[in-house]
Amino acid sequence: MPHRTHIQDPPLHDQVGRLYFRAVLPAVTLALAFSGEWRGSPVLLVLTLIAALGALVHLLLPERPRDVFRYGFVGVVLAFLLLVALAGPQQTLRGTPATLSVALLFTPATLMAWTLLFADRPRTALTLNAVLTTVMTLLVWRWQTQGLQPGPLLNLPLLVAVISATAVYYALTFTQMNARYHAGERDRLRDPLTGLLNRRALNERPPDPDGDLAVAVLDIDHFKRVNDTHGHVAGDRVLRAVADVMQDTLAGHGEAYRWGGEEFVLLLPDPGDAPALVEAVRREIAARHFTGGQRVTLSAGLTRLSAGEDLTLAFERADAALRAAKDAGRDRVVLAPPAPPLDRRAAGR
Repeated sequence: MPHRTHIQDPPLHDQVGRLYFRAVLPAVTLALAFSGEWRGSPVLLVLTLIAALGALVHLLLPERPRDVFRYGFVGVVLAFLLLVALAGPQQTLRGTPATLSVALLFTPATLMAWTLLFADRPRTALTLNAVLTTVMTLLVWRWQTQGLQPGPLLNLPLLVAVISATAVYYALTFTQMNARYHAGERDRLRDPLTGLLNRRALNERPPDPDGDLAVAVLDIDHFKRVNDTHGHVAGDRVLRAVADVMQDTLAGHGEAYRWGGEEFVLLLPDPGDAPALVEAVRREIAARHFTGGQRVTLSAGLTRLSAGEDLTLAFERADAALRAAKDAGRDRVVLAPPAPPLDRRAAGR
């Protein structure tokens, strides 16, 4: 399994989804149920049931279908509200003071929640909110024409439209700010040339409590010759190609970092498979032709990071193994000896 890093927190829409379906909807269900107003209002009764079922289904669903479920839930809510808005003077769907209060209270809150629930799909969020605002404005207008009027000077449909637009504006502003923040965090921890995680990301990586890792330090052999012979633009292409090989070979089973210059670091979750993976990277690089038919090779040092051990200690061993690979003629992988008992005790202090 690929390891999660500190920059792979759940996206905003996932976090809001859990909060919305597991906290907000149950709270709404309890509030409507204990109010007792649903006994005289079929509209409130159906809304209470929709909220309760939505919370229950989301809780029981596996993680992957939850992304699709949010669309289905919102669609059911909009379809029911549209039915009520277009139902005309039917007695069973007429408004009551309680339903009017719920509409005025929950419409802006729902708009903000849906904007965040679809933060990864801003156009979808805007479309859904526009539909909800239109439906609720029409619904309140119809109820007002049926005699639900809290004051002779209050234009309820206009009030709903203005408050809804304001709620959507603030929710969209927050969504955009959140997206810019996370984009900045990604850029801060990514190497702009290769797209790999950078040295800062490796230094800020939290300790892995799950068990052993393998640490590999890799260096492109005689990289200065590439720049001197073909220019720095060609050298940049080589760096990007090497990074692509690393990502393709790891295929999600590990993390690749650009440490600096032509040096890279790999963190691999399975120490047993690590030598074969690093060797596969080395062979693939050696077999490729780069700018002007140039061929480059990699040297690598590999060691094991034990659970609870300081990453710096493992990096030093892998770096020493890399130097040994260079001294032995380059284009090879050298395994570093495991951490001595003293290192393990010092790491646990």
